[in-house]
Amino acid sequence: MLRSTSIKKESWKPVKLLARQPIDGMVIGLSSNREGDTVSVLSHTGISIFNNRELVEQISLDGGKEIHLVDFTNNIFVRTIDSLICYDFWGKLNWKYENLSSNSKICISKKGHSIILANQNKLYYLNQFGEVERNISLLSPISEMSLSEKKQLIICNDKGLFIVEENDNLLNITHQTDYSEIVCSPEYFLAVSSNDTTAFSYSGAVLWIQEQVVANNISFSNNGLKYLFIEKSNNIVYQDRNGSQIWEYHSREDLDGSTVIESGEMVGIYSNKVFHILDNNGEQSWSYQAREKIIDFVFSEDGGEVILASENKVHWFQNEGFLRIQIDSVLKDTEILFDKVSIYEKNLVKTTQDIENAKSLKSGNFNLLKESFQLVDGAKRHLSSLHQRHVSYLDNLPLFMDKLGLRGAHTDDMIPLLYPYYSFHRDLHDTTFLDKSLKRANNLLNKLKRFEVKSEVGSDSDNFLISLKESKKGILEEIVNLTKLSESYDKDIVSLESKVKKLIMNWLISGELDSEPQEFLSMYHKSSDIRLSKIDLINDKIDNHIAFVDYTSKQNHLVLMSSNFSSKDKVNLNLTLKNSSNEKIENIYLRIKLNGPGISLAEPPSGVIRLNHLESGETVSPSFQFNPVNRVFTRVRMVLQYLDAVGRQHTISLGDIATNFLGCYVEPFEIKPADHDSLRLKYKDYTSHSSIKIEGLSIKKITEISRDLPGLLLCDSKIDDMRSILYHSGKDNLDDSQYLSMIFVRTTTGGEDSMRNVLELICHSQDSNKSAELKDEILSFIKDKILESNGRLV
Repeated sequence: MLRSTSIKKESWKPVKLLARQPIDGMVIGLSSNREGDTVSVLSHTGISIFNNRELVEQISLDGGKEIHLVDFTNNIFVRTIDSLICYDFWGKLNWKYENLSSNSKICISKKGHSIILANQNKLYYLNQFGEVERNISLLSPISEMSLSEKKQLIICNDKGLFIVEENDNLLNITHQTDYSEIVCSPEYFLAVSSNDTTAFSYSGAVLWIQEQVVANNISFSNNGLKYLFIEKSNNIVYQDRNGSQIWEYHSREDLDGSTVIESGEMVGIYSNKVFHILDNNGEQSWSYQAREKIIDFVFSEDGGEVILASENKVHWFQNEGFLRIQIDSVLKDTEILFDKVSIYEKNLVKTTQDIENAKSLKSGNFNLLKESFQLVDGAKRHLSSLHQRHVSYLDNLPLFMDKLGLRGAHTDDMIPLLYPYYSFHRDLHDTTFLDKSLKRANNLLNKLKRFEVKSEVGSDSDNFLISLKESKKGILEEIVNLTKLSESYDKDIVSLESKVKKLIMNWLISGELDSEPQEFLSMYHKSSDIRLSKIDLINDKIDNHIAFVDYTSKQNHLVLMSSNFSSKDKVNLNLTLKNSSNEKIENIYLRIKLNGPGISLAEPPSGVIRLNHLESGETVSPSFQFNPVNRVFTRVRMVLQYLDAVGRQHTISLGDIATNFLGCYVEPFEIKPADHDSLRLKYKDYTSHSSIKIEGLSIKKITEISRDLPGLLLCDSKIDDMRSILYHSGKDNLDDSQYLSMIFVRTTTGGEDSMRNVLELICHSQDSNKSAELKDEILSFIKDKILESNGRLV
């Protein structure tokens, strides 16, 4: 056990202090992503960015006041005394908004899509590029503000407490002005004045008031059902949403900060140099002595990581014991929920798989433990949503029947039978994934438009401008495709309502009820699954368009060892990648883009191949498939994306490869030697002939090179010490033209070890142009291979 860590409860073991990292300058604050692997620390001298406890970037910055890391957009926001600065996760400057007052305030939504600045008496709504989309002027400066997950903004100034409505009107809910803290939960918010704590609804109604309770450092858990706060400087109080106390913890020292994890199962508090972890009953589980004043701390979403910042250091804890307790608790709740939900919801195959996978992983190492939590927590969230839907079914059934034009027409016996149709009707109205994809596509399109403006006034190459315009066009097309999918949701809703209405009418007329859902419901489920897979495909294509604009030519980790086309049933682009670095490379995405109409992509349709990881020195041979279209010259551009050992993403250009005759438009054609003779005789008037003299290679080596020709099948051979004869056959994959070749390799001096030899090539086809093209392509291929083997062409 580490002497600075004291574990009070055996069930919370093990707790490991993994690392302590020094920070330049006095620490002001820290922030992390949900997983706890990316951490940004703000100090008086700048920003330090860590990934998996390794320092990956330092940025010099004076005047920092607060820092926020938003992993949904991979952005770090820093407010200074006079500006708001946005960086990416690796310290690259995205934008900077200046001319702020030193007491300005910011609110950033959980997913980073809403960025609101309060500067003096004005509110500024910024977009993802740091540009003001709209602003609101008030009569006096803003003293406090808070933003809910549903983007309801609460502000306070010397005129009172206000809710900013969607039309930018200000709803005054009280004229009281001395609010020192405003904190939002999903369904209500708390405002703390000098004498009391008040809960308000988002309509402005007072829910309750706790007089003489001045709450500080409020944090919510359990989706807002419970909350934690510091009272009278040394008391920690945990209450439910109605203000009823659940437990209280008394400290002998004044407390400087606290927070509770979303599940409510763990609380962190600190005072001067001492940090305590409390369990869900407010009892100490473990403590840590930091030996210098503690400034701030964060939990990862699953509670498996605890990251603490003291005056000059960052401390990383692996909280494994709690994570195992947490998984067991969540798994138990999830299985209870599953038993309830599975009675009325039948489409739970993925949820079942996730639960079983979580069970198998939870006995593994710490990384598998975290993966187990993600699976079971996701399953629980999904089941909770379905359970809540069923609980409110009777309340919402009249509205559903209204949509069918049959209000009050159902009988009591129909109520349970209608639930599957009602539930799927609700699923169809949930277009969150589609809406998110559309919003992201439009944001990326705006990003490309800004690239285009900068490029037109800069010195970027014509090729880059062409790629930029192609990517813009491609994303526009995908936005159209997403819009069409949105329309298909609407069509399915109308169609489903029509079919359910017809079903209910039949039930009423016949008096016979079907206990099993109708076949048409499964068809709608399949249609919905197809839609989701199409959205995934569109998102991959959008990522492709961006990758071919935002890349670098530097290559430090992965090397393209070889690339070539080959044709059989399809045209294959065969690649060989090698990890030439000393580290493991993960999350590898190989992306391609076609420039030209000669071939069309067949597999994978997104143009993206995903590889899990490559160990140091490991190679992999991915392959793309195409359909031949015509002989127009076409290039396949290649881009590689991956994460290095510290989690930094790289986007690298691998160059391009051009279509060629043998690799793309000729496929092996299996015939017998006698048929080869007959076809050569048939095409005797359409032959092409050539020969080359070769030095430095033996007959054996030249024969080896000439045996394996792309696109052609070796259907016969005659080989001895002094000469070789090779017979190849192939077929045009566009018009089925036949191609035949004979290769003679013989020595000019000496025996089989002679290094002076002659290669003769005779090609036959259905016309002279085709035989000449075959001759030229074969000779080109053989010459390249001879030179690669250190042979000489005389």
